[in-house]
Amino acid sequence: MQATVTPDQRQAARREIVRQVEQGATASDARMCSVVPMHRTTVYRLLKRVQSEGDRALTEKRHGHSVKLCGEVLAFVREYCQNYPSASSSAVQRLLAERFCLSVSVSQLNRVRAVHGLSRQPVPREKKAQKCLG
Repeated sequence: MQATVTPDQRQAARREIVRQVEQGATASDARMCSVVPMHRTTVYRLLKRVQSEGDRALTEKRHGHSVKLCGEVLAFVREYCQNYPSASSSAVQRLLAERFCLSVSVSQLNRVRAVHGLSRQPVPREKKAQKCLG
C-alpha cells in the first residue's frame, strides 16, 4: 500500500471503480482491483452520488481546515519556519495558540510546512573525535 495518495490518483481510482461497476463488476471486486484502498460502503456511496450528480461526484471533497492557515497566520508560519528551520511543529503550534488564539494540529502544520518546503531541518551535531590507535 502506498504511503500517500495524490488527489489525481484518488480521482483516477474512483473513475476506474465506477467504470468497472458500469461494465458489470461487483462493487467488492472493483474495490479489490483498485490501487487506492476504499471501503465497500464508500464505493456504494460513490456510485449513488455518480447516479445523482454525474462526473462532479468524482472530484475530491475531502475535509480539513486549511483555511485556518491563510493570510497573516500563514505568513507568520512561513517566516518563523524560514528563520528557525529546526523548530518543531509543536513549538509552532504553541506560538500560534499564543499569538493568534488559534488551535492547529501538528499534523496540519506538518502538511503546510511540507507544501511550502519548510519541513523541520535537524540541528547538525558535532561528530565525536575518534581515538587514534597507534
